[in-house]
Amino acid sequence: MTLSRRSGLRLLGGAAAAAALAPLLACRRQPQPGEAGLRRVGLLQYQESPPVRATRQALLASLAAQGYGIDRQIQLLQRDAGGRAARSRQLAAELVASRLDLLLAIGTPSLLAAMAEAPGDLPIVFCFCSNPWGAGAGQSAGQHRPHVTGTVTTNPVGEQLQLARTLVTGLNRVGLLYNPAEPNASFEAELLAQAAADQRVQLLREPVSSAGDLAQAWQRLQLGEPQALLQVGDYVTQQGFTQLAQLALAARMPLFGVDPAYAAMPGCLAVVGWDPCRDGRQAGVLAARVLAGTPPARLPFERPGIPQTWLNPLTARRLGLTLPVAVLARSTVVQGPAAAATSCG
Repeated sequence: MTLSRRSGLRLLGGAAAAAALAPLLACRRQPQPGEAGLRRVGLLQYQESPPVRATRQALLASLAAQGYGIDRQIQLLQRDAGGRAARSRQLAAELVASRLDLLLAIGTPSLLAAMAEAPGDLPIVFCFCSNPWGAGAGQSAGQHRPHVTGTVTTNPVGEQLQLARTLVTGLNRVGLLYNPAEPNASFEAELLAQAAADQRVQLLREPVSSAGDLAQAWQRLQLGEPQALLQVGDYVTQQGFTQLAQLALAARMPLFGVDPAYAAMPGCLAVVGWDPCRDGRQAGVLAARVLAGTPPARLPFERPGIPQTWLNPLTARRLGLTLPVAVLARSTVVQGPAAAATSCG
């Protein structure tokens, strides 16, 4: 599978570099499961949230299922940057200095920090990442830096917009609150802008730098009279999704998210995105292969299955909307006031 690459991003690494560095990466391999010694694995995440937690739990469970359990075969050094880019770089440097065998990066900002701090012979496996290209990981699934591999979860914003048009009659203006300083958010915002242009829908964008700014940004966005609110992969709106859903419900505006953990929240009408549990499990498989001696250069980037749709019929009823039978048939229907999924079984 080849993943398309946006024009203007430079290829960092390639086939020639991969071939040259693969023997060095293979030489880093330490004892196999059951042999003496623990492998040192660093894990860096940008910010805790239900979808990040689910991804991390699935990743570690997947590693354990393949013989790499915490404190049995691996020593885990886990760090959280608390949503601060500078802190992410600092923690990445500290982890690299710990003489790791593998560095796990959860999220695009974490991958960006890991790429900036890690030497070329330290394997990196990433997940929960919509924009590895902007982080400098490569230009396609098979053409990437030789010490990096992982799972790509660029949100299907075009499908999200199409669903909004299906559920909201006469939809021609949609709103977006996002943090343009985040590489994943700005990347997906541009993808959404292109999808909106293709579908002849006006996209009203309003920047927001922190969850505390959501209310004011929402008021500014309302001036453009959007008919629905869309979300992209963005840590600010992820942290403030509860508030976002409350604002949308009070305004009787359909809200379309990207994280299934929030699909059952009152005010969220639908989610179009990736299953974080599957994402984590698949990244765990890649990580186990790297720990077993396979150089990342030989492991193409992967997508964790296909995007899915989650529908909230309670929110639909409160908004006076009818969910078409055809859409219900191909979606997961969620119920209840709590998050749809905060952990992986």
